[in-house]
Amino acid sequence: MTTQNHPHPVAGVAVEEQGVVEFLRAHPEFFTHHPEALMELTLHHSSGSAISLIERQVATLREHNRQLKHQLHDLVQIARDNDRLNERMHRLVLSLMDCATLQDVFIGIYDSLRNDFHADAVAMRLMAKPKIAAHDLAAEPLDVLFVDKDDAAWDAFSGFLKNARPVCGHLGVTQMGCLFGDQAAAMASVALIPLTGIPGASQLRIPAGIVAIGSYDAGRFHHGMGTHFLSQMGEIISCAVRPYLVAE
Repeated sequence: MTTQNHPHPVAGVAVEEQGVVEFLRAHPEFFTHHPEALMELTLHHSSGSAISLIERQVATLREHNRQLKHQLHDLVQIARDNDRLNERMHRLVLSLMDCATLQDVFIGIYDSLRNDFHADAVAMRLMAKPKIAAHDLAAEPLDVLFVDKDDAAWDAFSGFLKNARPVCGHLGVTQMGCLFGDQAAAMASVALIPLTGIPGASQLRIPAGIVAIGSYDAGRFHHGMGTHFLSQMGEIISCAVRPYLVAE
């Protein structure tokens, strides 16, 4: 029976280190061509327990470099997210441009928000009236209600409509009930988007309604998130539905 001899681990490390030493001796320009490698090295001076000023400066620079890398990573991620949002907005615009009826518009909005923007619930409330009879519009797939502008239900949204800017987070019980009905309790967060209006007799634009996007995830829509894309979405949807609404 023969016994196979295995090299000692320490000896193996020594061989590897010797190889590194020989490589650096053969390529003295290595760190000139790869300065980033120096940022990962730790060199200690023979100064006892004291830390030299150079070591402290290098450690500070390394920490600053790590922070910059994290910031760059975050910026790249934001840029990628914005690219994806731009693509989705582009598809929404194209789908609405192909619509020939108000029902087609509703279907296009619903499909985009559910499939591209992953909404768990979508509701639209319009205070303008359609040019065709409301009962001629199918109730599905988008939850749409045409509400009189003097309806008391709008009182819960008066501040939002006056401000005319998207709002994200969790809404009050009354607002949630008006928008999502039986689904209200299941909605953990909401994006509320104002529709900008229709031309009236005075050619002034009045608030036309609301699009609400509901999510089961409490962190999906929150007060600190940006609303630039939501504002653009509101403008796109407003332009799409406006030709089919009665001007007052």
